[in-house]
This record gives sequence, C-alpha cells and structure tokens, in this order.
Amino acid sequence: MTHDQLEAYINNFNENQRENVYKQIIDAELLRKAFETSDGKNILNSAVDLISANVMKIVVECSSVGDSDKIFSAAREINTTYKLMTDWAKILIRGGDHREKAEKIN
Repeated sequence: MTHDQLEAYINNFNENQRENVYKQIIDAELLRKAFETSDGKNILNSAVDLISANVMKIVVECSSVGDSDKIFSAAREINTTYKLMTDWAKILIRGGDHREKAEKIN
C-alpha cells in the first residue's frame, strides 16, 4: 500500500473516524510485523502452550479428586490468554480489511 493509497482511503472517512481507521491500520501492521519475527512467534507459541498446559491441568484435576481452586485458576489463565489472542486477531482483521480496501484505490 502506498502513501497515496492510504491517504485517499482515509480521506473517504469523516474527520472523526480518520484517526481511528489510521490507528487500526498501523496497529495491525505493527502486530503483523511483530509476529513475523522469531520473538513474536515465540510469544504467540507461548500463549498457545499456556492454554494447552492449563487444559492439561484441568483434565488432571478433574480426573481425580481435584482441587477446585487449581481448576478455576487454570481456567482463568486460559480465559485471559484466549481474550488476548482474540484481541490480536481482531486487530489483524480490522487493519487487514482497511489495508485491502486502501490497496484497491487507484
């Protein structure tokens, strides 16, 4: 996407929306670039590993006379990580949608 395409696309929005649209595009681009690095991939993999480990904790605790506090703690960690990953996905999708539309200009 060129600067001219971005500018033309953002100018299609009213003044109050422009900053938000620009931010969505920039945030998605930064996140996409971060996930392309080895550190970014490690962060993403760690989030997936955390969810997997906590699922296993829940299975182990539920298969025996488990400690409900451990189950709830693991479930909270899964939920928090899931919400973070969902937020990342939303950022990438929103920014990606805007980017695709901007690239179609001209």
